Amino acid sequence: MAADREHDEEDDRESVDTLYRNWEQLVFRLRRTGDEVRALHARMTPWHGSEPRRAADWNWIMKAFARVASTASKSDFESLIFRTTELHHRGIEILNPDRGPQPIPSPFVRQMPADQAEIEAKRYQRQVRHVLTYQEHIRHSLDHFVIAWTALVDGCSICDWEMIDDEFPKLAVLATEAQRAFDIWLSLD
Repeated sequence: MAADREHDEEDDRESVDTLYRNWEQLVFRLRRTGDEVRALHARMTPWHGSEPRRAADWNWIMKAFARVASTASKSDFESLIFRTTELHHRGIEILNPDRGPQPIPSPFVRQMPADQAEIEAKRYQRQVRHVLTYQEHIRHSLDHFVIAWTALVDGCSICDWEMIDDEFPKLAVLATEAQRAFDIWLSLD
């Protein structure tokens, strides 16, 4: 009987260890996604190199960003909350406020007017807006994406469901904004 109890405790401990390992892998994967976008954003900063003269110079960055942004899945963040809750219920002090993240919500998303492409097409002859406007909008969108992504990971690590409702929709908007700005810039080249 005592041997059975020890065996059950070992199985339970193994499952907690497995749960924790899976939780760590999920957090690592989510943080790595944020790091990938942060690295793409860094490649766009002026200190990294000369300003691009043509939109085609950033084409590879935009393709990489679209690929990374498309991996955003609400279920991953929900899973992080469920796994965190499970570990907490198993006695792991994963929700200790002294050691956990302090999520900071990202600001509101800055968006171009819906008809910006049409406006720019009409202005094409006199090019009122400079191309740098679109470059900056792309930079800000990627930077904001990283901030929202980090807020999501940190919020889900402390089981904040509202963070998913507030931050997750911003990811799609930011990815769309970056692509719209790039498309307009591309049309001006």
